[in-house]
Amino acid sequence: MAAADAAIAVRDGQTALALRLAKHLAPPPPGGGGAGYSATASAAANNNNVAFSPVSVHAALALTAAGARGATLAQLLAFLGAPSAEELADFGRRVADRVLADRSDAGGPRVLFGGGVWVDAARGGLTEAFRDVAAEAYKSEARTVSFTEEPEAAVEMINSWVKKATDNLIDSIISTGDIDADTDLVLANAVYFKGAWLEPFNPYATNRGTFHRLDGGLAEAEFMRSGIWSLDVACMDGFKVLKLPYERGAAGTGSGQLKRRRGQQVAGKSKATAPSTEANEGTQYSMLFFLPDVRDGLSTMVDMVTASPSFLYGILAEMKERPVVMELPKFAITFSWGDLKGDLRRLGLSLPFSPEAADLRGMCKGDDEVVVAGPGAARRPTFLSKVAHTAVVKVNEVGTEAAAVTVHLRGGGGPPPDLVEFNADHPFTFFIMEERSGVIVFAGHVLDPSK
Repeated sequence: MAAADAAIAVRDGQTALALRLAKHLAPPPPGGGGAGYSATASAAANNNNVAFSPVSVHAALALTAAGARGATLAQLLAFLGAPSAEELADFGRRVADRVLADRSDAGGPRVLFGGGVWVDAARGGLTEAFRDVAAEAYKSEARTVSFTEEPEAAVEMINSWVKKATDNLIDSIISTGDIDADTDLVLANAVYFKGAWLEPFNPYATNRGTFHRLDGGLAEAEFMRSGIWSLDVACMDGFKVLKLPYERGAAGTGSGQLKRRRGQQVAGKSKATAPSTEANEGTQYSMLFFLPDVRDGLSTMVDMVTASPSFLYGILAEMKERPVVMELPKFAITFSWGDLKGDLRRLGLSLPFSPEAADLRGMCKGDDEVVVAGPGAARRPTFLSKVAHTAVVKVNEVGTEAAAVTVHLRGGGGPPPDLVEFNADHPFTFFIMEERSGVIVFAGHVLDPSK
């Protein structure tokens, strides 16, 4: 498979995973859930906001694939929609170097990303080949600890890594209650994102308003309000999609113009081009807001949006610059996905978590001579005991007093005839996407912005 085709296949696999997880975490439709909905969605059913990083979860599973063999590797590749572990690592390397690179010094978003893998010393330590792939392709720290003899010290080491990886924004991701006698291996990811809008909201226009929850209750929220702005928007059957671009970040010299106006395409790029993860390019993050037309329409909309990557790409291709009046609540989400392993099992990924059948011989030195899933096994094979994931997303005006100057106003005797009203006063879904690569970095559902 050509390199470009492989990159598209891996990117599409990451998108498919993002959509499956977004549906899995969505609140079930009225009358109960169905296929694709999770017990974890009980958080959403209680009007709690949820957020996660698809690219981070994908990286953790891709890293596992780097150490997997046999049926375990085959299941991981099928689950991720990837041709091979090598092509997963190649794509992961480019994403880690560019998409997840911090651009705050160059005026772009602040992105803090860290991965870690810790193995119990009784398993013989991690192989050098796996350590190299973890560090080079996935920016992941790999260490040996003693979960059985010193669980408190192991937990402290993992949480200290979390603090360092997120500049103290996330202070813990695991507790001693997560460790037991069968704990062999722990993978963790922590992500923080904070971006400034390309053209910020005027904070003086922010006012308190009413947000209508799915259960019929009301919540007070602070709503950011626009004038008549020119934005990329798509009006679909039953929902609208709005795109707000973030300030761009540059990578290296010669990266070109750093700003573009609302709705303007990045120079030289069309919406149909293959994903680009070249390290000498800047990034273009945007936040996509998916708003159902009716207040209780989130589950129906999520079913449609998450149907397939091609449907999502079709929505993005339909987006056109139009005059928009917008009301958007400020929100801050910290979501710890405690049962990610259980949810992945429910979605069909089981072998890496099986103490009887996991084949991670490429990861742990002591597993080289293990006979997997058979009575002749010298010892139980290493398996993935815990997958921890925490995401933090904050959305506000992120502007200066000059924000009103940047508002695109139209004069005349009334609103333009094709004006789109985007009033997010009821539950909606969001994606944060890096447009050059097409990678979905964050996703979530806002069910009550006051929480």
